[in-house]
Amino acid sequence: MKILLITFLLFTNTLFANDKLDQLKQSLDAIVAAADGNVSVQVVSASKYDLLYSYNPGTKMIPASITKVVTACIALKYLGVDYKFKTIVYTDGTITDGVVNGNIYLKGYGDPDLNSSDISFLAQKVSEKNIKSVTGNVIYDESFLDNNYYGLSNYYKGDTRSQYWPYVSALNLDKNQGGYNPAATAGELFASELVRFGVQFSGSVVSGVTPPASKEIAEVSHSIFDVLSWMNKESDNHSAITVFKVVGAVYDSPPGTLQKGESAAIDFLTQLGNDRGSFEILEGSGLTRNNTVNSDMFIRILKYMYDDVKTFDYFYNSLAVGGVDGTLKNRMKQGEAYKNVRAKTGTLNGVSTLSGYAISRDNELIMFYIAMNGFSSDRSYNRKIQDDICEVICQFSRY
Repeated sequence: MKILLITFLLFTNTLFANDKLDQLKQSLDAIVAAADGNVSVQVVSASKYDLLYSYNPGTKMIPASITKVVTACIALKYLGVDYKFKTIVYTDGTITDGVVNGNIYLKGYGDPDLNSSDISFLAQKVSEKNIKSVTGNVIYDESFLDNNYYGLSNYYKGDTRSQYWPYVSALNLDKNQGGYNPAATAGELFASELVRFGVQFSGSVVSGVTPPASKEIAEVSHSIFDVLSWMNKESDNHSAITVFKVVGAVYDSPPGTLQKGESAAIDFLTQLGNDRGSFEILEGSGLTRNNTVNSDMFIRILKYMYDDVKTFDYFYNSLAVGGVDGTLKNRMKQGEAYKNVRAKTGTLNGVSTLSGYAISRDNELIMFYIAMNGFSSDRSYNRKIQDDICEVICQFSRY
């Protein structure tokens, strides 16, 4: 009798669970049906790893800025959670009685967030070493990354126009706004700040490469979490392409290039079980329309990050919060998706994407991927569809 009762209860629970999944499917089908163009959706439990919903899961799609999810993942994998994006001052000379007998080098290691205050900080640190004068030149060094400053601009016919591609250098300054050479400007600023802090300097500011045996004098850096958080929450293309190249430099060797970053991405994604023919990640921002992905790939990425105890919190907290910050600040302001979605957005002409995590009514973390390509309707209409999908996921309960 007891066995029959247990069997009956298990059978009843299974029917109830299936009913809940059917309700989820019906709700999501109705929302997806309202979209035009090509749509691909996948919804999977992070802990149970069971498929809750899928629609055109194998379709290749243009990811736009959710490509930055890949960039963040390979950065955490190949650089590590303790990595710092550094800018270092070196000298190739001797320091005697406060005099640097030689040159001073300002070397950038691909910090996308280096700013004018950081340069001032470096000059101050030099002066605090009781250095009073420099006999040589100030040499700015951007050799850690290549000199392909504008990425894939004008590389592919019909791709994102050149004015949207950011200037990327190993020695950036203030997000490289204004159309100037950031490395040269950083060098000039550093020289003037040295003088302001009482260091005599009458040499030139020139480009060059730091000799291997040079001695470090000062350093400034930004943590990998701060860099990735800004990149993901604000969808910063300059940060993403810079980080992608830095990963390439560490994964392979300097100078970092898009091709080396691509190799790191291929290695990472194929290790997760993605067939090489199922994706293209040519650069790390999503600006190119020649990046392609599918839902299986993104769900594997999100699952990999969820299972990685050492890095998941860094990754999860780098994503925009629904209704709160970043590119989701003005979306999901009401309902159960509010504050319960962490995701990366993506936008190009005719492309709108969203991928990340949502918390259900059962406090279950749900992974999702939504890609919409080739639509003719307004972007806001497609974003509303994505937000509605997230709301249904957050309302989902197995019980």
